Amino acid sequence: MRRSPARVKTLPFLLLLVLLPSAAPAAPAAGANLCHAPENDYFSCATGRRAGVSLCGSLPASLQYRYGTRTRLQLQFPDQATQGARELRFAHYSRFQVDRAEVSFTRAGVDYTVFDYTENDHRRAGVNVIASDGVEHLVRCIGAIHGALAPLGKDLPCDTDSALNGGRCP
Repeated sequence: MRRSPARVKTLPFLLLLVLLPSAAPAAPAAGANLCHAPENDYFSCATGRRAGVSLCGSLPASLQYRYGTRTRLQLQFPDQATQGARELRFAHYSRFQVDRAEVSFTRAGVDYTVFDYTENDHRRAGVNVIASDGVEHLVRCIGAIHGALAPLGKDLPCDTDSALNGGRCP
């Protein structure tokens, strides 16, 4: 099978950021919370890749996305947590027995969306990563999910590009 040049260039970058497990042999649950005192852990979970996903900070002053382990962060955005309340975007949709929330950002042409969806009392969460060439990777949370994304909507700018918002922001 022949790969397109764009896909070949993007794949190593995505592998570095998302697919490679941490060198530490920690169990997935050990990497779930990547926040440090006195930060608030707004959302965190372990992934099947022996890494954790966290949104950490003290809103409205700071918020930062982190992926990796406590000993080896593979990605954090933005570089300065004090920029998070401006650079991270929020989307939300709810109706009877459905609640979907997302926090998104773009870094180096790659779109990241942390999602937290509950439907009929079934919760699923994780990170959806889409490269500039459209290659998509889903990193799912496993085990316990701490916190929730929905409350972040009061401090983050609305994502007008998200289908969850229906193209409108309050």
